[in-house]
Amino acid sequence: MESDEPEDMWGSAWGDFMAWLTNSPFMLLLGAGLVSYGGFLGANSTIRSTYFCSSLTDQGPLLVFIQFAGLFAETAGIVLLWRVLSWARTTKSRLQTLGGILVIAAFATCIPFITGQFSRHGELIGRQSLRGANPLYIIDTLSVGLVVAILVISTSLMICDSSPLEPITIATVTNGIITGVGNVLLVGTYQQISPMQALTALGTTSLGFIIFTYANNMRWIIFVRRILPLLMIVVVMIASAIYISMTPKTFARHPVDDLVYKSRIEADRWLRHATVSTTLKIAVQEYEERHHGRKPPRNFEKWFEFAHQRKSVIIDKFDQIEKDIFPFWSLQPQTIRDGLDFLKGQPNIGVIRVADGKASHNSPADLSQRKSLDELVTIISTFSEHLPMMEIAINLQERPRVLVPWNEIGYDFSMAKTINANKQITPAYQTQSHIEASQFATLEALACPFGSPSRTDGNWDVRDFCDSCTSPHSREQFLEDWQKALDPCHQPDLFHLHDFYTTPHRFELYQELLPLFSGSKTAGFSDLLIPLPKTEPIDNHPGTTFNQKQDLVLWQGDVKDMPPATHDVLHGSHRLRLVHLIQNATATDRIPMLLGVGSGKNSRFQYEHVPTAEGNSILPLRFSLTGPAEGCEDANCKLIRDEFGLEQANTEIDSRYVMLLDTHDGPPPNLLQVLRSNSVPVISSIFHQWFTERLIPWVHFIPIDTRYHALHSTMSYFIGLDGRGTLNGRKQITPGRTEDARWIAQQGRKWAEKTMRKEDMEVYLFRLLLEWGRVIDDNRDNVYFT
Repeated sequence: MESDEPEDMWGSAWGDFMAWLTNSPFMLLLGAGLVSYGGFLGANSTIRSTYFCSSLTDQGPLLVFIQFAGLFAETAGIVLLWRVLSWARTTKSRLQTLGGILVIAAFATCIPFITGQFSRHGELIGRQSLRGANPLYIIDTLSVGLVVAILVISTSLMICDSSPLEPITIATVTNGIITGVGNVLLVGTYQQISPMQALTALGTTSLGFIIFTYANNMRWIIFVRRILPLLMIVVVMIASAIYISMTPKTFARHPVDDLVYKSRIEADRWLRHATVSTTLKIAVQEYEERHHGRKPPRNFEKWFEFAHQRKSVIIDKFDQIEKDIFPFWSLQPQTIRDGLDFLKGQPNIGVIRVADGKASHNSPADLSQRKSLDELVTIISTFSEHLPMMEIAINLQERPRVLVPWNEIGYDFSMAKTINANKQITPAYQTQSHIEASQFATLEALACPFGSPSRTDGNWDVRDFCDSCTSPHSREQFLEDWQKALDPCHQPDLFHLHDFYTTPHRFELYQELLPLFSGSKTAGFSDLLIPLPKTEPIDNHPGTTFNQKQDLVLWQGDVKDMPPATHDVLHGSHRLRLVHLIQNATATDRIPMLLGVGSGKNSRFQYEHVPTAEGNSILPLRFSLTGPAEGCEDANCKLIRDEFGLEQANTEIDSRYVMLLDTHDGPPPNLLQVLRSNSVPVISSIFHQWFTERLIPWVHFIPIDTRYHALHSTMSYFIGLDGRGTLNGRKQITPGRTEDARWIAQQGRKWAEKTMRKEDMEVYLFRLLLEWGRVIDDNRDNVYFT
């Protein structure tokens, strides 16, 4: 009913404007639009991961259509829920209605999961549950379910008194401001290069919310008067602007300068710590100090003499052996032997026996496996006379196979429950030929400590770069802590970014602590690392110096060595991601690079967004897959050829920088060969080997994170950009640090020739088997060197 009172003819212009502002649908739409756009800007300010979409198998328009369809479906669902709850007259009836809707939604959500369980083939055996899986998911499910239930109930009651627009806008603004403040705090780093973009996103969200509150006549925001949240937003904006203006955007020193310097000091410290003992007496004292008072094993003096005869540099530091053997102290010797008896009957496992001072093996039928055991027996025979009688199980496959849940392995001497002598030992898989990649990632997460990100965070967002995954082991954009970078437990995104996790596990996997020796493993596995001799290819250019080599970064991968191109592999494979980054970059792809600005005394460094294609063209990066250009024999080869192209393998290229990548089962096969050459190893790996602890990044090799987000910045530091072209329309004059690269190549070669020889393998293996012989002795508490 219209008012009979005449309009105020003498109202002020400001009053008329405010009246229009608070009642105009356009202003309401403008406020909501600014809030949404600000949130969009904030979410798109961060850098992207290198997880990519396939040009052959992914349909971009269809994905966009599905996203919009989902948006409209969610909108329709919210509006329908609002109308249904509005019909209920009391809070009790509203809660009853909402409870019924949630129960129906829960059952509807379970239907695809239940159907999938019955339709799956080739997964973990159906009769055997994943050990440790229940605690992993039940607590998360209950906690998340409780939070979601409280949120849904509170929001539903709130919209009954107004409309869905208010709580949705408040939630969007809250998320947008939190994201915006986070982006502001990252200004000056490689993750937030543009200060104005961060401030614009935050300002747009704030302005939109201010307009929305007045246009929607919101005098109260939840239980707080409107003026207080708006004042807080203004304060946040002012503080953000001040912070951005005071934050330095350039660096006087390149971070790699500091990393190289720090790593040189660390290498010297490591060597001093590893070479303390010059006499047997000092070696015994050092052993007891480093093993919490435990005495060395029997025949320790024989090992010490053997190490000196082999001119071993490393005498005191064998942390990997201690870490591998430590869990087995919680088992009774008989239990360990029971585990060995079980392994003897498993496929792809060799057995080496030491008796009466002689070593022998069980002669497997496979010739390549028999050759590997022959070489290992030859090494053991050089010191077998000093070993007690024992049998050891050798994993003849490249993949590690002992993956025990963290809550069962019990890293404590007092625990002895992982394997019960009266319990039948069973593998995690019995009848299936493989374990699905998603299930394998779950098993790996179970091997992580409670509370670790990989155990609590599934990291479903493969589009965006995971800063929390890299920050524990990185300095700025560059990898700093190599040992920590090998641990997947703080890197949940790694399960989507490496062939080891995206490829189904095709061999038996054991969730019991079994005495299995393997050549390599990732951090979650409990295999015992052993030096497995391998016949390495001969260097085609043994006399070529660093300066004579071509100034390029080289990696070539044979398409025959690629795993089946499943959805996960085709989008997240660490090898395919690298090739895609270099060969298939689009016009819209951009990367963060640390570039030099100024010259002479005024030279500084700053991060800039660079078109990926420009970054690829200015650096000599040659990464490719090799194979037949035509005539692929299988569908996998054809798919990879059509997506990435194939080149002819070129063995004549002798490059200064050699990129070393893992296979889908293990570490780079030619790592030691490249270390012993005059080239610089550029290593991106997640695997431990017996010598891994001896390698120091930035001294013996150049480390590259598996995400490749620092690849261009790292290589431009060593190769240089001076005279190579332009980036962002600006001629680059940054010189290369060729002398640093040459020094790393020399240090890596000298260190490999000094600490990773065949003689060093013998010393390591002798020490390992001495320690192992004590652990499996029934009288192990009294078996020690005196």
